[in-house]
Amino acid sequence: MDCQAVTFVMMQAMQSAPATPNPTLGTRSRILLAAQRLFRKRGYHATGLNDILDLAQAPKGSMYHHFPGGKEAIGVCVIEEISRALLATFSASRARSTHAMVAQSGEQLALVMVKTNYEICALFSAFAAERVSSPLLGAAVTSAYAQMVDTLQTRLMADGCAKRTAQERATVILALLEGGALLSQAQQNPVAFRLSLKQAVLMARVE
Repeated sequence: MDCQAVTFVMMQAMQSAPATPNPTLGTRSRILLAAQRLFRKRGYHATGLNDILDLAQAPKGSMYHHFPGGKEAIGVCVIEEISRALLATFSASRARSTHAMVAQSGEQLALVMVKTNYEICALFSAFAAERVSSPLLGAAVTSAYAQMVDTLQTRLMADGCAKRTAQERATVILALLEGGALLSQAQQNPVAFRLSLKQAVLMARVE
């Protein structure tokens, strides 16, 4: 399965969270989907390798074929695929301005948050918390955030924003959305995220 197909499947998984990955998918995709679902439900640390393999219905030998680094390698790939899925919401938007794109993508993410019982909100923060024990996971999260900032910065510059200002705004926009998502998860209510989204849209507007 190519990257675009995996990204699509990961986005579908974030929205619908099937109890068992589709058996018609390849072993690698099933493992990633199972890991993403379990990391979401239990957190990275509390998820065992056997749990992932059981849910994915995959033999241990095939897992090490696709992920020689074990659970850590799976975690890195999950971060990368979720990052691609989030960036895909930006690239799929036909909005001409950055603020319209942020508004549109933010609404889609709000729906995903509710559909996943806010579990998706904690994924990146949970991985970031493993930075000390797993520098690879920390680096993957850092790279994911950097890609999102770069994407927003590029859009803001296309709207006429100066490079440094665009970078600062992109960072604040991402911080608003992440902070709002975590607060919404804590409150089990989308209000905080929608308020943060409203401010993010204002920050993305280039006059």
